[in-house]
Amino acid sequence: MSKKLLAFTGAGISKDSGIPTFEEMGDLRNKLSRRYFNRHPKEFFKVLFNLKKNVDNAKPNKAHLILAKYNIPVITMNIDGLHTKAGSKEVLEIHGDLRKLICKSCNTEHKYSILNYGYVCPKCKTILQPKVVLYGDGLDKMEQAFLMVNQCDVLIIIGTSYYTSTAIDILRYAKALDKKVYEINSNASTRLPELLKRIIKAD
Repeated sequence: MSKKLLAFTGAGISKDSGIPTFEEMGDLRNKLSRRYFNRHPKEFFKVLFNLKKNVDNAKPNKAHLILAKYNIPVITMNIDGLHTKAGSKEVLEIHGDLRKLICKSCNTEHKYSILNYGYVCPKCKTILQPKVVLYGDGLDKMEQAFLMVNQCDVLIIIGTSYYTSTAIDILRYAKALDKKVYEINSNASTRLPELLKRIIKAD
């Protein structure tokens, strides 16, 4: 394949894996904010722990698997880790992940199972931090995402509602660079394999 493809994915790609979008999960978006974390850490970690359990039980679907099959680099807003589970080698998790919690005071990482006993570091008693970008946080990986867009020929946007500024900024940047952009916002498990066949055939 001579054209360099890049995928940018949102929550919609994981619907067929049994993970609801934020729109389908009520006020979850509000609870995954820095403000809510600072005001209600105990409740915040309950929400995050339940989300982690749901994600751990999920399996990659056809859309995740075909991106891995064709070795297409991925920028994802998702924190479910399904692209990595599918076997994708180059994945930029721009909003972080749910693999570990971190204590920023003593720079130690902890498994989520620690939340069964509390949400403070057992070593220094500091409140643990998620390795997830919350609403209200900055995006440290945006520059890396722009670099990946700059290096591609074709950007495939999958499963995003453009609610977040991240998605809007990526789309605008790609169009400013005159990249070819395809968008799939529903039925990614079926439509993405079909689209990739057409792109590869035309290449």
